[in-house]
Parts: sequence; C-alpha cells; structure tokens
Amino acid sequence: MNNSKIDTIEIQSKVLGKAMAMKVYVPADFTEGLPTLYFMHGRNGDENIIHALDIQAVADKMIADGRMHPILIACPRMEDALGLNAYEDYFFDEVLSHVEQQYKTRKRYIGGCSAGGYIALNYALRHPTMFERVGGHMPAIDEQLDDEDLHYFGTREQWAANNPLFLAEKHSLPTKIEFYLDAGNEDEGGFYRGCAQLAERLAARGAQVQNHLNEGHHTIDYIKAHLEEYLMFYAK
Repeated sequence: MNNSKIDTIEIQSKVLGKAMAMKVYVPADFTEGLPTLYFMHGRNGDENIIHALDIQAVADKMIADGRMHPILIACPRMEDALGLNAYEDYFFDEVLSHVEQQYKTRKRYIGGCSAGGYIALNYALRHPTMFERVGGHMPAIDEQLDDEDLHYFGTREQWAANNPLFLAEKHSLPTKIEFYLDAGNEDEGGFYRGCAQLAERLAARGAQVQNHLNEGHHTIDYIKAHLEEYLMFYAK
C-alpha cells in the first residue's frame, strides 16, 4: 500500500510574472480521476495552510475510517489579493490546468477560510458550472465596504461586482452545486452575519445550502476544530 503524500509544486506563472508555490495532498493508493478540493488560505497565509491544519493526518484517518472518499486537496498560494484581477487569471488559467494535467483529476470543489472563503464563494458564484461543492468557512464577506479594503477593489463598483452577497442574487445556479457556510458565534469580523444573509439569499434562489453557527472566534483553531466536518462535506 502506498502512503499519502504532500507534493510541493512550483508554478512559473506567466500571468503574475513570478514563481508561485502550491501544496497538494495526494491520498494513499492514488488513482486518476479523483475530485480535487481547491482550499484557499486566509489573508496572511500561504500554501502551508495544508500543514497548519494538519490536513494529511486528518484526511488519512478519515479515509481509513470510511468517513470520506479519497480526494486531492490543493492549496495554492494566493497572496494578499482576495483572488482578484491577475490572481483570478492565475488561478483559472494556471493552477487549475496544472493540477488537472498532472493528476488527471475530474470534479472540482472549492473552499477556504476567512479571505480564502471569500475567494471560494466569489469564484464559484461567478463561474457556477465549474465547481460542484463550495465552502466558506468564517468567510470574509461584508454587506458594507470597509474603507481599509478599498485598495483591493479600486472602486466601490468592483467591490459590489465581486461581493458574494450580491452575486447570490443575480447569477443562476446549477441544481447540482452545494454550499456549506459556517462561522463562530464570537467571530471578530462578525462574519456569521454574512453567512446567514448569504445562506438566505442562496436558498431563495433554490440552491442547496447549509449554514452552521458554531462556538468560537476568527482563528486557525476554529478551522482546525471543524476540519473533519468540512472534509465530510467535500468528500462525502
């Protein structure tokens, strides 16, 4: 029996004009055609979130216990850009193609924590046929623009055009897409409010959505405490 592994991949990004790293969890006895979960880090993180969450050990145990199906989990470096502008082109043109060519993958899932949850929801709502399962874990979604964040968008119009709360009201969603939202009840960003509003708007559009309000703060410990629940959603 082969052991699982974490592959470290370096993408020479033509879009960004620099080398970008990615970590990929490859389950034991890997076979071609597995689904891939693209899991996005938060604003101050990078691809090493795969180690910070101990994804390999958790996934190995859950697969061995029969609580999740084997999947690939790719954690690309997205830097502090909220996945916008050139980073969106980098993800769709370079990250996806690299993973799918190297591992011959099939279905795509996308999720992330904090700013990474924002990225996942933004991408999935604007490209709804590309992902079957979508997760926002304490996702950084706000109903009002914080002036400190304006530099990410340039204009208020661009902020609105990328806000999952507004996207949920305008884009048609395929019936097979499923959403999982959650946040802690003491989340310092108050993102449980955004989760509740987004869940309501998605449900009104007929989407399959679950929203979980758990105990906890806006921390990596919160994500670690619920990682098994996330993996059961993506890899059920």
